[in-house]
Amino acid sequence: MRPDTSKILAALLLAVALPGAARTPPSGMMANVYRLTEASAVLDICFASDAFKALPSERASGLRELSNRLGDLVQGIAGHYRDGSLYATYEATRAHIAGDARRQQQVKEMYQYCGERLASELGRYVAENETLINGYMKRQMARRAGKP
Repeated sequence: MRPDTSKILAALLLAVALPGAARTPPSGMMANVYRLTEASAVLDICFASDAFKALPSERASGLRELSNRLGDLVQGIAGHYRDGSLYATYEATRAHIAGDARRQQQVKEMYQYCGERLASELGRYVAENETLINGYMKRQMARRAGKP
């Protein structure tokens, strides 16, 4: 892990563990939140590019929807753990990552900012995480309610 990434992850973990949070998400879930944050930052880099402005409106809307779905996942995690600071931390960390010049260059090289590869890879990534994370949270809620 790069030093700047580990500092961001540590800050994210500390922000979530501050007093007042009903339950701190487990470290594995926090790692998921960080990866969701990175994916969302990639989309933010796309949105800030000239390539995004040139996209047909349907493709642009599809990318915006992916961003919304990532945010919804993080909000769901925050709600599940009753963590009032998680989403704000996600937003701040996402902005920090999107502002990194190396990350911007990486998005340009890998995805031409908003290329078809970005839409297809992130579309799969978001769908997989919705299934996994939402399924996990449903199972946790069922266990708490005493259901098998």
